[in-house]
Amino acid sequence: GPAAIKISNDSKEFGELSKEQKEDLRKLLREAASLLNGIRVQESLEKIIEAESIVSNFAPLYNLKGAAYTKIRDFDKAQTAFEKAILLDPKAVMTKFNLLEMHFVKKNYSLADKEFSKFLSLNKDLPGPTKALVEYKILICNLKQGNDSDVKEIIKNFDYLDDHPAFYYSNAAIHFNKREPIKANSWLKAASKIYKPSINDVYSDSLIESGWLENIE
Repeated sequence: GPAAIKISNDSKEFGELSKEQKEDLRKLLREAASLLNGIRVQESLEKIIEAESIVSNFAPLYNLKGAAYTKIRDFDKAQTAFEKAILLDPKAVMTKFNLLEMHFVKKNYSLADKEFSKFLSLNKDLPGPTKALVEYKILICNLKQGNDSDVKEIIKNFDYLDDHPAFYYSNAAIHFNKREPIKANSWLKAASKIYKPSINDVYSDSLIESGWLENIE
C-alpha cells in the first residue's frame, strides 16, 4: 500500500549512506540472515523491510529478501526480489542461481534443466560443492522428465567419497522416482551419518520441492 511506497522514497542509495547508516544496515541484514537460518521468517522479513527503509539499491538485501520469500513459498515475491538483486549486481553468481531455482520450485523442470545447464557452462569456475548441487538439481529435472540416460551420465560425476552428499541424494532421488521409499531412505540415512545437517538440508530441500519427501519442520 501507500506506506510501502513512502518508505522506498525515503531510502537512499548505498553510496549516500553515512558510516553509521552502513553499520546499521549491515547489522540489520546480519540479524535478518540469522533469523532466517532459525526459520523465524516473519521476524527476518521485518528486519529486511527495515533495511529497505535505509537503502534502495543494495543487492545483498534483495537476495536475502528473495531467500525469505522462498522459505514461505511465496515464489512470485521471491522471484521479484532476486530479479532486483541481479539488476543491481549482475555478477552475483549465487543470486543468479537463486533466480533460476524459481523454475525448479515452480516445477518447470524442462526450463529449469535448460537454465541450470546454461548456468554451469557460463560459470566454469564454480566451487565444487556448488557445481555438484546444480548437477544434482539437473538430475532431478531429468528424472521428472523421464530422461534416464541423462540421469546415468550425471551420476557418474559423483561418488561416495565426495565432500558433498550429491551421490547419496541422487541415488535417493532415483529410488523415490521409482516409488521405492525404503531404498531411498537408506541412502538418506547413510548421508546423515557422514555429512553435516546444514549441508544435507540443502539437498533434502530439493526432494521436498519435488514432492518426494515430507517437510518435517
